[in-house]
Order: sequence, then structure tokens, then C-alpha cells
Amino acid sequence: MTKIFKIPLTICFFLIFLLFTGCSKDSQGQDVKTPVQEETVQGKDIQPSMASEGETATSENQEVLPEGKAVFTGVEWSREDEERYAVYYGSEDICPDRDNGGVYYVNWGYDKYLYYWKDGKTKLVLDKWVSQICYMDGMVYCIYDKTGKTYDYNVTPSYEGVICSVNVKTGELKELSQVKAKELAVCKDRLYYEWYTGPEAEEQKQEYGFYLFSDKNVHKSASKEENGSWQFGRYGKYAIVCREDTFYIKNLEDNSEQFLMAGAKQTAHIQLYDGVCYYNKGDSLNSISLKDGKKWKSKHYVNLLGYAKVNNTGWLYISGAGAAGITVFDPYKDEGEYVYIKNTYSSANNAYMTEGLYSDGKYLYTIVSNGTKTDGIVGLVVLKADGKEISEIWSSLEYYNTKSKKQK
Repeated sequence: MTKIFKIPLTICFFLIFLLFTGCSKDSQGQDVKTPVQEETVQGKDIQPSMASEGETATSENQEVLPEGKAVFTGVEWSREDEERYAVYYGSEDICPDRDNGGVYYVNWGYDKYLYYWKDGKTKLVLDKWVSQICYMDGMVYCIYDKTGKTYDYNVTPSYEGVICSVNVKTGELKELSQVKAKELAVCKDRLYYEWYTGPEAEEQKQEYGFYLFSDKNVHKSASKEENGSWQFGRYGKYAIVCREDTFYIKNLEDNSEQFLMAGAKQTAHIQLYDGVCYYNKGDSLNSISLKDGKKWKSKHYVNLLGYAKVNNTGWLYISGAGAAGITVFDPYKDEGEYVYIKNTYSSANNAYMTEGLYSDGKYLYTIVSNGTKTDGIVGLVVLKADGKEISEIWSSLEYYNTKSKKQK
């Protein structure tokens, strides 16, 4: 959970202006992992229209290959591989149910328990505070600290605990391992975890491993690149990994690797969508097709920090810069628009602040602050997206509003 601050209206409009004018943007160039979408890649046989047939990198963005590296020309994708190797990343707040629709969420603004929402109805799943929730095959996997004392509002992620599972039908919490974890990711045969010391620790330590469902034991990963929670997304049986300022495509079956692209230190917010790897580099949005290696560069700046899609449409819905809006972007036409969310609880004071974006294919889900608070009062918001029109249809902020006798 990142700390949420109130952003003045003038700054919000300035950020929106930057989004589509191509103005320079402060790029931190951090070589760190950022959240990846909570969905499998569909592997469609389409490319952004800006990359014309047979086009390769232009002279403007021509890449100088490292010595001994071959140009990436693509890898094969199959639905069978996708189902076997797809990985779903843990979240502190939101976890869509890809099988049945709806969403699991930690109700931060009320009691911090685990709830399930679907079609306007909510259900208490677990009366305990858990984090790093990720869903697969009727289970929510998570970490649990019964003391609740490892959470630091100013550090993300800070919450740590033992690795557990929650049966979404019965609500049974089962401890899988005593190993402490801070981040999780789940796939068909295993549950990946990461653990590392906090920023104030005198000695910095880190640990990567996985819980294997077949033998019910924890195994250490030889390196972080082998750990699914650290990987930058998967495409069938291939994973994007980073090492020494270079991205590689790793074959998960034989562990072979192909060079993908250099400059990882200047690259941020890796996202996979329809077999295309999108990323921010400098002040631009770029992409490379994992099917054939074709590259593309948008004429707009679009920050991919959090995005989702609905019903397999071509739109990318991208969370706003702290304001009451969503960027609706069409990567195939290279067109985008910043759209304000309708019917919001806090639209009157223009301080409705979104954080991350997820989808079950039908609705969009995000976490927001209640406008004027900076003390961690947040809630789940459900959004209905119809093209460029986005409306709030439900929010757990109602709990907080009722408790504080605040009117909607």
C-alpha cells in the first residue's frame, strides 16, 4: 500500500496536460520490479497499427546490440502453455476472481478483513487481516501476521507473515509454511515468495523461494531471476527476466534464454497485453512484440503504473495520477483520452485518488482514498467501463461514510 497524499486540483490538471502533450517527464530510471497485471496474456495475433508491416526499429530508436547478442525475433505461444505457466501476482488490496467474476479485497477503511464482492453484494470471507492476496482455483493465497505489527504505512511492502491459503467457499485459513514472506505470486504447481529486510536494517538480506503444491515443502530459488514473483510477466512457457541491465526471454522448460532488449535501468512498468510487452522508457511509451520482435513507440506519454482491460476489448484502462479519472488508451490506434469517473463519492472536492487498477473482465476495480484523508482511510471502488465512459457503481467507502455520518 503506498502512502496517499491529497493532490491540489491545479496539479491534477497539470499532470493530465503532461499526459498527452509529449512534454518531458521526470523518469527515475529505477531498475526495480513494478506491479504486473492480474490477468493472463491472451496471445492475440495483432500488433499496434503504428508498427506497419515489415517495419523494424527506426533510426530514432535504433538499438545498439550488446556484443554477442542476436536481435529478438519472437517466440511461440500456445494456450496449453499459458494455462500451465501463467503466474498471478499478489496484491495488498485487490484480487479478482478470474473463474467466477467479482473481486476479493482487504477492507482497509473499515476492519481490514478479507471480503468478496460480486454484482453489488458483499460477503465476509475471513475475519483476519491478510496481505499479498492472489486467487487461483478456489483459493486465495496470502501472508498472515497475527500480531499485525509488521505493517508500516510509509514502506511498501512492509507487511510480512507466514504463507497461508484461504478456501473461498468455507473461509478456512490454512498455514502452508512458517517461512516469512513479503510478496507472493501463484501458478499451477507452486507459490512463489520473496522476503527481504526493511530499509532501516543494518544488514540487508533477501530470500527467494517457492512452496511446491505436490510435496508441500518450501524450496529456495537459486536466484531471483528464477523466482516467478520477481519475473516481469509471462508469455506461454516464457518469462521476462532482468539481469545486468538487460531483459531476457527465459524458456521455463529448458531454462534457455534469448536477448530481448537492453537498457533495463531506464525501463519501467513492464506490462504484457495481447502478446505485446509495453514499457515506459524515458518520456515515452514503447512496446516489443513477443511474437515477432517488432518494436513500436507511441507519440504520447502514457504511464503504465497500473492498468486493466475489460471483456477483451482493445482499450487499456490506466489508473490516474491521483485524480478522479482514468486514461483510456487504444494502443492499436495510438490514441488516448483522460476520462473523469462519474458518480464518485468524493468528486465534489476533487480529491478522489485512485491507486492501482484490476479487472475480472467485466468491471474495473481500484483502491481510493476518501478525498481529504491522508491517514490510510481507503476503500474498494467498482467501476463500469463502457468505452470512454467510466462510472462508479459501488464502493466500500460507504462503510466509512456511514461510520463517520458523512453523506455521499
